[in-house]
Amino acid sequence: MSFKKRLLLCLACAVPPLLLVGALWWLDAAGKQAVADAQARIHAAGLPLTIDEIRPPQVPDADNAALVIKKIGPLLDALPNIDGKEFGEWEAVFKEAHASAYRLDEAGTQELAAVLETQQMRDVFALIRDAVAKKGYEAKIDYKKGLYAINSGPSILLRSAKLLRWHARLAASQGQMDAASDDVWAMATLAEFLADEPTLVSQLTRGTVWSLALDELEQLTTAGALSPAWNQRFADRLARLDLTGGYARSLDGERVRYGSFLFEELLSGKQSRADFLRSLEVDSSDRWLWTVRYWVPGSIHTEYADYLDRMRRVRLVVAQTSLDWATIEKRLKDASGNFPRSNLVVRAMVPTLAPITKGFWKTRAKIVSAQAGLALERYRAAKGGYPATLADLVPDFMPAVPLDIFTRKPLIYRPEPGGAVIYSFGPNLKDDGGVEDRNASPDKDDQGWSAGPAAARKFAPPPEPASP
Repeated sequence: MSFKKRLLLCLACAVPPLLLVGALWWLDAAGKQAVADAQARIHAAGLPLTIDEIRPPQVPDADNAALVIKKIGPLLDALPNIDGKEFGEWEAVFKEAHASAYRLDEAGTQELAAVLETQQMRDVFALIRDAVAKKGYEAKIDYKKGLYAINSGPSILLRSAKLLRWHARLAASQGQMDAASDDVWAMATLAEFLADEPTLVSQLTRGTVWSLALDELEQLTTAGALSPAWNQRFADRLARLDLTGGYARSLDGERVRYGSFLFEELLSGKQSRADFLRSLEVDSSDRWLWTVRYWVPGSIHTEYADYLDRMRRVRLVVAQTSLDWATIEKRLKDASGNFPRSNLVVRAMVPTLAPITKGFWKTRAKIVSAQAGLALERYRAAKGGYPATLADLVPDFMPAVPLDIFTRKPLIYRPEPGGAVIYSFGPNLKDDGGVEDRNASPDKDDQGWSAGPAAARKFAPPPEPASP
């Protein structure tokens, strides 16, 4: 074979590998540039890029409620049997029997007192009061652990709020309305300990605790337990409340602490691609294909850029408080759905945020309804009756007619003899008459506040069981 032919043959053998190397280099560079561009868009939107940027404000240890909250968990876990029942079982039985009765009957009061007035429970309540008296809360999470950081604080705060709920009902049944009001205030304080925590579980717990507190607040108001001054104090607290900001920051936390951390682990090789695919329960017959794909330079970078852009768009949708719910739901679906089949990491790391957001917005609607409900009570105390329209509350009792955050229209207000009902349509965007019934079909999900006879009906004791 002549030299020329050998040279041509060598070139023919060398060119495809060179082209392949060039293509892989281009894919890797393009993927890295896509990540850089996505990070630049995040930076331009004023959103955090690192764990340090999402860290909540530091609280001096001496004033840190987390140090006290941490002590409550073991006490709750160590509660002994009470009359042969574990505390969790007792709570379930009691809730089923007395859930809708705020002023308990004598038997219910005695049953509740038998649990809450034990020495173990007194110790728990003393710690809760101590925590509430602290200046702030910082959960002591090592945020640099990223995916593996575990926060038990929200769970303990939620359990503590549930205890305060039952304590408020016991106090009200014993005629101790000031103590019941203090319990509701403490529940709200527990919720706000989580305001700066940039984790989704923290913000969802915060919303749940607020829902519990507002339910008790409505029932205290029905029982005539709130003075106009205390009413105004709590209304001012609600007016300053910003649940949306905390929820939006938690999405930053999810993006930085979980998503970015995992991608960096995969890119650095600290997290095995095969192990990750196995954790996603990818079918073993296909797993080798995905494993090979993730070894191709640029694949993970491209998905990383997609993930960053999706979470940025979701965050920006959630942060727009002026949008109606139909628009929010559509934009969330556009931002967090329709994943490319090949983007396994993105599909695993971008949660289904529409239903999570829906639950959070329901709590926000409850807060708006509660603000209006408290204003109704101040109006009644001053005028001797409830107003004909919500406009009558402006400007002496509210700065403006409150809007339904789901429809961006005024809340529904229905006066009745001696009382009134005020409510939001809820996420189904239908008028269900002010009723929320999760067991109904289709769901009735109005978020509202009842006053006077309407509230008395709402919180009436459960009917006596029919005789056999």
